[in-house]
Amino acid sequence: MKEGNRPIRAMIVDDEEPARNELRYLLERFSDIVIVAEAESSKQALRAITRTQPHLVFLDIEMPGMNGIELANRIAEAGFSPFLVFATAHEEFAVKAFDINAADYLLKPFSQERLGRCINRVRGLLVSRMTMAVQTAAQSRREEEYAPCARQRLAVEYNGKVIILNVDEIIMACCADGQVIVHTHEKAYPCNLTLQELQAKLEEQQFFRSHRAYLVNTEKIREIIPWFNGTYNLVLDGLAHTEIPVSRQQAPKLRKLFGI
Repeated sequence: MKEGNRPIRAMIVDDEEPARNELRYLLERFSDIVIVAEAESSKQALRAITRTQPHLVFLDIEMPGMNGIELANRIAEAGFSPFLVFATAHEEFAVKAFDINAADYLLKPFSQERLGRCINRVRGLLVSRMTMAVQTAAQSRREEEYAPCARQRLAVEYNGKVIILNVDEIIMACCADGQVIVHTHEKAYPCNLTLQELQAKLEEQQFFRSHRAYLVNTEKIREIIPWFNGTYNLVLDGLAHTEIPVSRQQAPKLRKLFGI
């Protein structure tokens, strides 16, 4: 096998054995082509595709039962993604073939040279697909790496400026007179977000919606004080003289959070 050429797993689907033999003979002259299956009907082909997962499928069109165009549609519906090359004596199906994104359309009888151009096209398509997959995976990794950092910072407005807060600095946020206020050890900052929007931006594990008007940093909870009717009050580091209510609806979540 040529250095740098990765194996291309190919499959032949044709109801005529001489046609399969001829195509197999031509394909075996390409060092990077590995024939993983052959089928003489569309039903056989679907089973073989599931089993062998080829990169490339050569399809005849005129076959008993399900024809090659119908088979191509079934392959797509099943979620498989091999490149499809129609190898047929019927040129009138070319438009339909390319409508379903066929990689190529070979008219029988075709030469080794013509098949070579087809294989080169498929090689290029495979390289493009692998490059796109690598780029997509890399982008996903970058987003995953960046996302935690993004969630650790919060922008708020203060005296006409945008202040960037570290999430760990936030003690709690509350809603008073229709305005959300974010409290830190040093200051209280008005925030343009609703409490629900703010909660969505912050780490769920670190912030607890104790009440419809309060969102608290669980790392800042210093005391949990039982109150009336199964409710609680919270005392927070940095706000020692303020007790934050925990509603009856949120009390079970608080008990689960701290194992009480």
